[in-house]
Amino acid sequence: MSSHRAFFIVPPTGLFYRDDRCQVSLAGVSNAIRPPLDIAYMSAVLEENGHLCRIKDYPVEDGSSWETVKEDIRVFSPTMLIIYTTITSIKDDLIACRIAKEIDPDIITIAKGGDTTISPVERLEMCEQLDIALIGEPELTLLEIARGINLKDVTGICYRENGKIRRTAKRPFIENLDTLPFPSRHLMNQNKYVRPDTGEIQTTIQSSRGCPAKCIYCLSSVVTGSNLRLRSPGNVVDELEHCVKEYNIRNFFFRADTFTWDKEWVITVCKDIIDRKLDIEWVANSRVNTVDEERLMWMKKAGCWLVSFGVESGNQDILDKTQKGITLEESREALRLAKKQKLKTFVTYLIGMPWDTEETIMQTFDFAREIDSDFFEVILPFPFPGTKYYHIAKRDGLILDGAYDKIYDHFNSVVRTYHLSAEELNHLKKKSFWYLYARPKYVKKILSLCNSPRAFKNYLSFGVSKMKSHFASSRS
Repeated sequence: MSSHRAFFIVPPTGLFYRDDRCQVSLAGVSNAIRPPLDIAYMSAVLEENGHLCRIKDYPVEDGSSWETVKEDIRVFSPTMLIIYTTITSIKDDLIACRIAKEIDPDIITIAKGGDTTISPVERLEMCEQLDIALIGEPELTLLEIARGINLKDVTGICYRENGKIRRTAKRPFIENLDTLPFPSRHLMNQNKYVRPDTGEIQTTIQSSRGCPAKCIYCLSSVVTGSNLRLRSPGNVVDELEHCVKEYNIRNFFFRADTFTWDKEWVITVCKDIIDRKLDIEWVANSRVNTVDEERLMWMKKAGCWLVSFGVESGNQDILDKTQKGITLEESREALRLAKKQKLKTFVTYLIGMPWDTEETIMQTFDFAREIDSDFFEVILPFPFPGTKYYHIAKRDGLILDGAYDKIYDHFNSVVRTYHLSAEELNHLKKKSFWYLYARPKYVKKILSLCNSPRAFKNYLSFGVSKMKSHFASSRS
C-alpha cells in the first residue's frame, strides 16, 4: 500500500455549520464557530495508518481565497483532496475540485457532507472533476479508498467508472465508537475556535452518534441512524483529559444530538470528570424530556455551564405534527430545573412549519417570553432532502423555486406554510427581534450575565451583528 498525502479542506465559501444535521450559515447566529470535526476524524484515521494529512479551514483563516487554495495545493502536492460541504454551498465548494484537477489531474477529489449522503449521484453530476462522494459515516470508507481497494468493493460511496456514475452498497454504522482515534486537533488552528462570551479556546467532543428522536425536519437519523451509539464514558473523558493536557483547552461543546439521553451514562461521565479534577467548562445539547434534577445537578458539578434545548414551538399541535415528541409542560419543567441548578439555557424555536399560522407563531413567541431562557434563536426551517418534512413540503408545493440555490440562513425563508407566504414568515422572523431580543427585560438579563469586560464586549458585538442582519434582511 502506497502512502497518500491527504489535504482536507473547508472551502472558502463562507462560515457554516457543516455538521451533517445542521448546515446553516453562521451569519447573525449566536453560537460559536466549531472546528470541522468530521474531517479531523477522517484525518486521524488516515494518520494512524501512515498517511500524511493536512487540514485547512479556509473560512476561519484571515485573507483566505481561492488563490490561497490554489497555492496550498501546489505547495502540499496532495494525492487526495477531501472537501467538507453543505447542501447550499456545494456548487461553490466544488470549485476546489476543478482547481485541484487543473494543477494535477491525478489528485483524487472527494466530497463529504450531509448532502453527499442524501444526494451523492447529483453531486457527481454537478461537477465532472469530483471523483467520489462519501455516503454515511466516512472514516473507514476513506481508509479503504486510501488503501487502494477497488472502488466497486468500497461500501458507502458514489464514484465514476468509465464515464458512468456508480453507487455502492450502504456501509454499516460503526457500532463501537471507541475504536476511532481522537480527532487530529494538532492539524487545526485551535485559536480560531472560541467561546462566544469569553473568547477562550473551545473545542468540540463527539460523545455519541445516532438519534432515536423522530423530528420530521432533522437530518440526524437520516445520516447517522436512529440507534443511539454512545462512546464509553471513560473514552470520552480520556479525550477531555487529552485536550486539557496536550492543548490546555478547558472549554468544550459536546456534539451529540441529545447528550442527556442515557441518565446513567451522563452521570458516569460527570463523576469521571470530577474524579480526574479536570477543571473544565462545557456546553451540551439536550431534550426537555431527557433531563431531571439529578442529571442536571451532576452536570453542573462537572463544569457544565449551559444546556441547549430544542423547544421549537409554543403550540402543542405543531409539536405533535412535527413529531417532536415533547410537551409544553416538559419544556417549562426542563427550564425550571436548569435554572434551579444555576445552569444557563439556550433554546431554539422553529417557525414556518407547514401547519404554522401567524397565531401559532405568536404563541411560540409568547412561550419564549414565558420560559425566559438566557439565550435563544428563532429559526426558519429548511426542507433537507431525505427528511419527512421535505417530502411533505415538496408534495404540497411549499418549497420556493431556487430554494437550493440560496445560502441557508435564518433570515430569508425558502418555504411557505399552508397559511403564510415566505414574505410573511420573513416578517415574523424580523418581528421576533423586537418582540424577544430588544425588550428591556431581556437586555437587562443579558447585561446581568456579563461577568467581565470581554464578555460585555462580545455580547454587545453579537447584538449589533444580529440587529444588522435583521435590517439587512429587511432591505433584501
